[in-house]
Amino acid sequence: MSRNLRPARSLADELRARSDENLQELFTLRPDLLSPLPTDITALAARASSAPSISRALDLLNAWEIQVLEIIAVISEPVTLKSVKEIAGERAVAPYEKFVTLALIYMDEAEIRILNSVRDALGPEPAGLGPVGTGDQSRWRKKIEDAPSAAKAMLEKLTWGPPRGTVTDIKRPTSAVSWLMENQLLTPTDTHTVALPREVGIYLRGNRVHKEHFDIPPDYSSKNLSQEDVDSAAIGAALEILHHIEELLHFWAGEPAAALRSGGVGVREIKRASDELGLEEKYLIFIAELTYISGFIALHNEEEFLPTSSFDIWRNKSLEERWIEIANYWLGTSRVAGLIGKSERGYIAPLGPEIDRSSIAHIKKLALTLYGEIAPTAVDVGALAERIKWERPRRAFGSHHDFVHWIAREAQWLGFTGRNALTSFGKALLQGEPTIGMSALLPKEIDYILIQADNTAIAPGPLEVELAREMALIANIESKGGATVYRLTEQSIRRALDSGRSSDEIRKFLGKISKTPLPQPLEYMITDIGKRYGKLRVGISFSSYIRCEDEGQVTAILADRKLAHLQLRQLSSTVLMTEGDIYEALDALVDAGYFPALEDRDGALIARKHDKARAKSKPRPPRISSELAQPSEDLITAALRALRAGDKAANHRRSAPIVAGTPSETMGTLTLAIKSKATVTVGYADSDGGVSERVIEPIHLVGGILMAYDHGSDEVLRFSVSRISGVAIVE
Repeated sequence: MSRNLRPARSLADELRARSDENLQELFTLRPDLLSPLPTDITALAARASSAPSISRALDLLNAWEIQVLEIIAVISEPVTLKSVKEIAGERAVAPYEKFVTLALIYMDEAEIRILNSVRDALGPEPAGLGPVGTGDQSRWRKKIEDAPSAAKAMLEKLTWGPPRGTVTDIKRPTSAVSWLMENQLLTPTDTHTVALPREVGIYLRGNRVHKEHFDIPPDYSSKNLSQEDVDSAAIGAALEILHHIEELLHFWAGEPAAALRSGGVGVREIKRASDELGLEEKYLIFIAELTYISGFIALHNEEEFLPTSSFDIWRNKSLEERWIEIANYWLGTSRVAGLIGKSERGYIAPLGPEIDRSSIAHIKKLALTLYGEIAPTAVDVGALAERIKWERPRRAFGSHHDFVHWIAREAQWLGFTGRNALTSFGKALLQGEPTIGMSALLPKEIDYILIQADNTAIAPGPLEVELAREMALIANIESKGGATVYRLTEQSIRRALDSGRSSDEIRKFLGKISKTPLPQPLEYMITDIGKRYGKLRVGISFSSYIRCEDEGQVTAILADRKLAHLQLRQLSSTVLMTEGDIYEALDALVDAGYFPALEDRDGALIARKHDKARAKSKPRPPRISSELAQPSEDLITAALRALRAGDKAANHRRSAPIVAGTPSETMGTLTLAIKSKATVTVGYADSDGGVSERVIEPIHLVGGILMAYDHGSDEVLRFSVSRISGVAIVE
């Protein structure tokens, strides 16, 4: 983009001379400049040169751009583009242009001016160079070749940094240190420290600032793959994680995960769920975190974690919609599941409060963007970590490589990537495409199953949502993938009966959707369980009771040691009583091999739901981020209009200060402005009593109300003349 680089005496002058297009580019790259909106260009320049804003801007630079900025900051003045290229080469031009765009530097005649706040942000020793020297260069350059061997050795040690050395006492230096200070090759900084002057360091480096230029980014590509292979590998992972989310939440609905006092869930709960679902613990922890950040699970009564109604809403969406929802939550979260486990500070619990990192969302998006740049080529994850460090050196931290490896692993689990390459639908999601094309890759939903002789049923593809839900109620899922294997057992049939289905309804449903006939043993099992179910009734009045018309079964229950903890008492030949909880009695009877049903006080059967325990929906965990949202075009346009108006008002204040006058004088000045179509500056009191200055163009004045075009809001507004404290015509 072409840029106006007219000479400027200050950053404010340079910004004022920019076109609206150039300022729009600045606000897009540095959104913090608009929060809150500066009053005019002078205030904008002050904001742009403030330490927090400069730090944010430098965080956007890659390793090579940081090096070029350091070169501009350390070489002797006058600094010109030519002098920068002499050290950094032609590749320095692109960073230089970026610095101008970001308002980190500006031009004063032919010289490059770098903001003092930028120098401060680069640190006291940029590129490992010491403080600016004050000596005569022609003198110390001649002395270097004649330096004693001990002095030369000391110079070599300090040349590439750090540029400081420690002495016992600056007043009693060694002969080498004394010689170097006398010849202005070392500068004392305090009573025990000497430093190599910046100019000397650059000279000793051979007129270089850095030992090595990082102008070429590290490569991170691995194997060449086809997009079809990548998508095919990832779609299975996407389907699996959607299924495992449902499995985990159904399990925790029936057996809620107890909450730790410090927050989150403990090791025992994770191991219990891992064993039950047959999932590796780290993978299960990631799934649990996904459900937490998506709002599908929440803390209930400060005691346990339960699914929320948001989970039920999510389950009713299509597979693609479900995946997009959890993928977007994963992209935006500040929680880092990889941190969970043992650490130096002790155990970090899943769903706990200690795993937020403000920069993770930025690193995650950058990593996936880099995946996209070489897709469908696979990524070397170790090399990718180095590339991200090059892209954002100021954001790199001690465990940077671990974070990148965790991101790569989670992207694979989620189906964002396949075989370590970005999927087509993952790329479309990152680019904000309205449709990501995932549904075309998913296997088509089917409406039938194949029941086998061993009481298993195979769905050779994903079942339609309602059929899948009914099958999950009637049968246990043994394996999930391209095909789903269900097993029909006594326990699963009883679960369906508990939920209000009858044995006849179960048989008819299976017979309707199965393309193979129901095996006779399976029909017998369903019929037999249906007959036995409900003969034994458990109900509640003032205490729980167990009722059965079969006196022999009542006698057997009383004698059953497995039920001793219920402390049963016989009220009659067909009724038992227990002081225990009704559901405790039901579960105990089921575990002992009986087929109890729940009834109300009138003796009517009550359907018992196994997976409907829900926590009250709560806000999702807060997202902790240092990122600012990119401003919209409308916001930038309004900001530019306000800044130009504010600048105009500031100029008007200097050229035509507002003078308070009598009401008649104010009316006279406004009438004159209307006739001459002049612009005026007015002092206007708001409803709170505060007075602001407005630049307006009066249109007409009727009954004490002035209609005028307001330059700040770009609107025609009504002004009450009684609130105008003063007015001045702009010449």
